[in-house]
Amino acid sequence: MDVDLLGCGLFFNDLTFTGLPCAPELGHEHRVGPYRQTPGGIANSCIAAARLGVRVAMVADTGDDQMSVGALSYLNDEGIDTCACLVHEGWQTPLTVILNYGGDRAMVTSETRHPGPCVLRADAAPRAKVAITHLQPFTMPWLAEAAEHGTLVVGDVGDDESERWDLAELPDLELCHAFTPNVLEATSYTRTTSGEDAVRALASKVRVPVVTMGGDGVVAIDPASGALVHVPAVKGPVVNACGAGDVFNAAFAASLLTDWPLVNQLRFASLAASLTVAQPGGATMAPTLNELKAWAGHAPRKVAASFAFLAELDALI
Repeated sequence: MDVDLLGCGLFFNDLTFTGLPCAPELGHEHRVGPYRQTPGGIANSCIAAARLGVRVAMVADTGDDQMSVGALSYLNDEGIDTCACLVHEGWQTPLTVILNYGGDRAMVTSETRHPGPCVLRADAAPRAKVAITHLQPFTMPWLAEAAEHGTLVVGDVGDDESERWDLAELPDLELCHAFTPNVLEATSYTRTTSGEDAVRALASKVRVPVVTMGGDGVVAIDPASGALVHVPAVKGPVVNACGAGDVFNAAFAASLLTDWPLVNQLRFASLAASLTVAQPGGATMAPTLNELKAWAGHAPRKVAASFAFLAELDALI
């Protein structure tokens, strides 16, 4: 099976609540609007990429609980191939409850012991032009095989529960085309105090280091010139911040299928993430290519100029 984009990583079921006025307090009850039950983790990036019109496959471990069966059906309806997923009998896919308030979110995750075989340790994965993965503290043979065959791998990370923040514990980082931590992760790994300093430090580890900084935009190092590239955030409301990084990664990875310069790839990814967080539902609200073009066509003149490259775009590939 050949696809444009492969998502290979950790899969979760997400239960998202929005409209909270503040953090919940013990003994108090908050009543909010409708909750959203959605696929999460690597599925976020897969959904966002599929919305952009590229062919997507997801590889992940999943349980056979009712919520997971429904999530896989939803992903198939989005046009995502899940045939290579490993479904474990009698296991629950980890569940994350997401509480949105104050322009950010708090999360609680329930997970049980992994049942055994793990697709992240597989020797090979479906062939793809680009791939998104969650880097692990162990080597993933499929990633080395993919990189050897020319797949451009975008590596991401999450919170380091060990709090060591040691890049040596990401052995596959050097095989990645790009690395996209957020500013907290990046500064923790590099022992720096700013996204700019962190991305410079990461330039010796990966070809295209990218650091996302929320409302402060995104910074990266252009491998062709060695120059620092800063793209400001697209301003807009934040209703549900969960999934912003996953959507950014999806749009950035999809943009690698084009011949755009790095600055436009970053603008494209930032816009996709910004439009997503303005609505409840995480990546299930990720924009289509036509929606991105429509936004650019109605943006204020000084902003629209930066997105003129979208005007003549019919498809990413």
